[in-house]
Amino acid sequence: MQNARSTATLVALAVTLSIGVTGCRTRTPVPACSSADSGHSAASEDGQQDEVRVALAAAGRWVAEETVRVTTQEAGVAGQGVMHAEARTGTMSLKFQKTDRMILVTVYEDDVYFSMQNVPGISFGTSYRLPKSEVPAGSYLDVEPRDPGGMRRLIDAVVSVRRGDERQASGRSVFAGAVDLMATPYADESLCREFGDKVKAVPFTAAVDEQGRLYEFVIELRALATRLGDARTAWSALGVPTNTRRPTSSQPAGDVPGLLRALEN
Repeated sequence: MQNARSTATLVALAVTLSIGVTGCRTRTPVPACSSADSGHSAASEDGQQDEVRVALAAAGRWVAEETVRVTTQEAGVAGQGVMHAEARTGTMSLKFQKTDRMILVTVYEDDVYFSMQNVPGISFGTSYRLPKSEVPAGSYLDVEPRDPGGMRRLIDAVVSVRRGDERQASGRSVFAGAVDLMATPYADESLCREFGDKVKAVPFTAAVDEQGRLYEFVIELRALATRLGDARTAWSALGVPTNTRRPTSSQPAGDVPGLLRALEN
């Protein structure tokens, strides 16, 4: 009965924070798997591509002005959250579908708080905190409300882009091209080791709605291997103010890499 109540409490907390407000992998790239030195060089050779790149970037600016709901999906990990760039607050919950483990991350200005569920050796309900400046780059704790869902990183990672077919009936349009995977939030050193330079030009599509707002970005990882599927990020305007609060009870995180290994393994 106590376990049932505890589980219900975490779910309720995640829902409350969301309204008020990704198999296992290591996200931090190693030198041999770093992103390309000049990811835009290929596109810059073509003035038309430059124009399309500018249009894609413009379609993504809206997320800095509104409360944004973010959803992510990649092989084995599903995420959802809400972020507000101006308030520098946000939440993100990630569920590892194979192990049923979960991490809930709350960002409040310059601090990051997180708790985990179903992770061996970690007490349920324990909340950890650490300064944002100490968050391992590219980790599951690397949630940036000022760049909801990593939209800016995704656009900056584009190495080639073209306009797709215009969907006149709906007013929506599509961009397509390739990204340097190691420059995106989905950077994965194991894939870089396995596929080499192929990770520096992975196909993507991006969809823009009738209001000119980028609302979906899909990296087609299946182009590397069918088993990988796609990495999908989607954004939508929440339409109401957030009410993210600083967690009142937490303890210093200490061994953050150790905690993240426990989550992923």
